[in-house]
Amino acid sequence: MTTTLTGRAAAPGAAVAPVFVLRTDVPASPIPERRRGATDAEVARLRSALDAARSQLAELATKVAEEAGQSEAEIFEAHAEFTADPELANLAADAIEDGASAERAATSAFDTFRDLLSASSSEYLAARAADLDDVRDRVVAILQGRTTIVSAPEERSVIVARELTPSQTASLPKALMAALVTEMGSPTSHAAILARSLGIPAIVGCEDLLETVEDGMHVAVDGRSGELLLDPDEQQQADIAARIEEEEARQRELDKLKDQPGATADGHRVELAANLVSPEDLAPALASGAEGSGLVRTEFLFQERRSEPSVDDQVGFYTQVLEAFPGQRVVFRTMDVGADKPLPFVERDAEENPALGLRGIRLHLDRPELFRTQLRALLRARAAVAGTDAGRLAIMFPLIAKVSEVLAARSHLEEVAAEEGVDLDDLEVGVMIEVPSAALSAQQLAQHVDFFSIGTNDLLQYLFAVDRLQGGVADIADPFEPAVLRLIGEIIAAGHAHGAWVGVCGETASDPLIAAALVGLGADELSMTRAAIPEVKDALSQLTLAECQEAVQQALAAGDDAEGIRAQLAAAFTGSRGA
Repeated sequence: MTTTLTGRAAAPGAAVAPVFVLRTDVPASPIPERRRGATDAEVARLRSALDAARSQLAELATKVAEEAGQSEAEIFEAHAEFTADPELANLAADAIEDGASAERAATSAFDTFRDLLSASSSEYLAARAADLDDVRDRVVAILQGRTTIVSAPEERSVIVARELTPSQTASLPKALMAALVTEMGSPTSHAAILARSLGIPAIVGCEDLLETVEDGMHVAVDGRSGELLLDPDEQQQADIAARIEEEEARQRELDKLKDQPGATADGHRVELAANLVSPEDLAPALASGAEGSGLVRTEFLFQERRSEPSVDDQVGFYTQVLEAFPGQRVVFRTMDVGADKPLPFVERDAEENPALGLRGIRLHLDRPELFRTQLRALLRARAAVAGTDAGRLAIMFPLIAKVSEVLAARSHLEEVAAEEGVDLDDLEVGVMIEVPSAALSAQQLAQHVDFFSIGTNDLLQYLFAVDRLQGGVADIADPFEPAVLRLIGEIIAAGHAHGAWVGVCGETASDPLIAAALVGLGADELSMTRAAIPEVKDALSQLTLAECQEAVQQALAAGDDAEGIRAQLAAAFTGSRGA
């Protein structure tokens, strides 16, 4: 009898292939605590290892950008930058001066930085914190002369592991990955996001996985249901082969939706936009059928520089994005940097809890000239495309916690507009709702903005006090929890009551099931990773607005927890589609 294991669906698709259990290269001996050689030689060895790690990570970033897109490559670019951080290198060098080995010094320095970053509320920074152990282990492996190359199967296989780091996932040849299945992790982990972008079926959170499977065992993976069949019989293999054909046919059908606007079956419009990180994201976003962007992260313009970017330095990128989306809305989030990701050209005091420190709008108001320069560049980009069919500029402020911050930010914007001699009447100004205090004061905030964008990644972390990228606690921050859905509904209602449209720009919007629920709660726009847009567009096109509304309300009335809500919604939407 075939054994079936069930985890959480993380990336759609199906596959039948032998298992390849991914095992990490564990050092044969403990890390030496004390240095054996001269201080200068040990420091040189450390710096050489950091340089080698940086080179390897830069190569990974290039590989991922080519295979999955620039957004997915961002994490490796950030890790490569971390190995070049002079503060980290100096911290490790000081430890070597005190007698530590290069291995111990590197480990301690990375762990110190990780402690500072681990509670970050920013998606970008949280990803850096959660994956910092991966970078540390790479540097230590280089110091110990161990390979950093991930063992790859000789044939196309289902990759099985306790948990996959982003670098492990990215290092494996795409052609040899039939599917990914992990015992730990969550659908919002970087490994899962990479799998979706690469088009590889994936299951996460599959309990007892490593105790049950072994190398070479044939398994069938269904990335939509989260089911893993061990040693499937002939009929089951035939069934999964049919599923694979269905997936291929489905992808061809999804490709046809590129130019179709996002809408429910009865014509209720829902903008389906893409989250963007850099210019390299534009072509993939357009290919996926993105309707503008609900979140353009502008941080890269500031983080990679040793001096403040000028207005002209910024205008080119803003103009390029606007021109890429004719007639569509493009929401630029002002730089979400500061605190635990300081800008090289901004001096600041050290903070004991940087996740709750000087970042986002707080840095804007603390360094108003830097903020005003960005606002000026955005307005000039808008002026540069005036009279053309370019996209419509919208400006969004990050990490808003109270009304006074919105008023102060708008005051700066109005002053800059006056200096530029431009009218703000048709410019949309909004805020990210990612802090609980902002969610609770949505009624007041809505009176001063044109739109809300709910940043579910950060909002969930703050609400549940967990790091969503930590496998042991990631599942606690579940968007299907009834309290979360009710809060999102209240935020949307508050925005609508004062004439503001409301979007969702977190990874949550990438799940077709909850995307439909968000539409039922009243969301006007969903912005997501570009790879998810066709699936969400297709799911919404098969449901009426009334069906979405009824399903989410019935689920909230009947479900006491996330699993109950998820099951209720799945049953309701499947029934509505007649499947």
